[in-house]
Amino acid sequence: MTTGKSTYYLDLLEIVLLCAVAFLIPVHIEYTPPIIAAICLMFLCRPRNYRALRESARTLGFWAMIIPFALYIVGLTYSDDLDTALHNTETAMSLLAFPFISTAFRQNGIEKKLSFIKISLIAGIFAIMIFSIVKAYGNYAETNNVDVFFYTNLLRSPHHHSYYVMFAIILLTESIMREDWAHRKLLIVGEIILIVANIGFICLLSSKITILILSVYAVYLIIRMLMSKRIPKWLSIAVTASIIALVPVIMSIPMVKYRIDSMIASVKAQHDNEQTPYTRTESTTIRIKCMSSALDVISENWLIGTGQGDVYVEFQKKMKLRIGENYEGTCASHNQFLRSFASFGILGIASLLLLFFAMFRTAIKSRNATMIWWCVICLCFFCVEDMFCIINGVIFFSLFTGIMLLGRRG
Repeated sequence: MTTGKSTYYLDLLEIVLLCAVAFLIPVHIEYTPPIIAAICLMFLCRPRNYRALRESARTLGFWAMIIPFALYIVGLTYSDDLDTALHNTETAMSLLAFPFISTAFRQNGIEKKLSFIKISLIAGIFAIMIFSIVKAYGNYAETNNVDVFFYTNLLRSPHHHSYYVMFAIILLTESIMREDWAHRKLLIVGEIILIVANIGFICLLSSKITILILSVYAVYLIIRMLMSKRIPKWLSIAVTASIIALVPVIMSIPMVKYRIDSMIASVKAQHDNEQTPYTRTESTTIRIKCMSSALDVISENWLIGTGQGDVYVEFQKKMKLRIGENYEGTCASHNQFLRSFASFGILGIASLLLLFFAMFRTAIKSRNATMIWWCVICLCFFCVEDMFCIINGVIFFSLFTGIMLLGRRG
């Protein structure tokens, strides 16, 4: 086999493996670590990657991803609970792996390689959508309870899956905005159908933050379409009317209406220092208390933090002071900025600020709407989730952030 052919097949294998990771993120993310490890091994075996790595190491984006993981290594030295610290460090390893993987991706010669990864993510979302709805229908046939189609009854991790779906909607919408309307009508129709299906899936998942982001994105889309010279005006008006008509339809869905109304009531009650019940379908109250507890931990450990191994115990102590000694629920901060600050002190929060500075800087310089929206939605997700502490969040974030910061030429 000639050198050119072997390079091509290795490039192709690399993209196939990355597509597998993208597909499995929504389907079964626990299967992705061995594939990521295989891609890293390929990186080490290809000499051209070392030259590219020197280029990456001179960029802000490379270190912006590496530094948050480096703090996990440092945190091992002063965490009393070493087992938990090692587990959290292992979970966050994607932050270390994907700067190298994305560097290799930049050198990859396969045409439309990024499109293949995007399509794989969308295909994975479609697959889990069909599977979860079919499974829910089976449960509905037995129980005759419509709630099986919504929220945690539909999927174990509705929040993170809604984040994947929101990004898929952005990918599909931005693709339509770039398409040649005169010659690719069939493809555009297919993408529109997928967008509608994904909006429906977000309603079933009923994640409040994602529904709010979807609403803001819809407003942006209306303005952009009405201002666009490439899109026929009749179509812009039709889409605008459809989006406006969808609002009462979405809000008429009982679970969506309940969660949005409960969120507003919970925020108001917390502001007025009133007690509100915590239920499985309305977590705003407990999230606010978790964030307040995280702030208490930060106030006592603001310089170097508690270390990632001990932060959970410290959160738990503060939560019991707020709710009672019998509290056994979640002790996550539900905010990655607060989590990093509590775990690693000033360097923890500074590392995330640097990361988002690098992300927004790259996105704005490229004038790429998809990249800008990726930064926006990630910022929102970091404000409501411990993104680096769960595999569902950190792999999804690291894959697409790595490609955005280091995987593009020029």
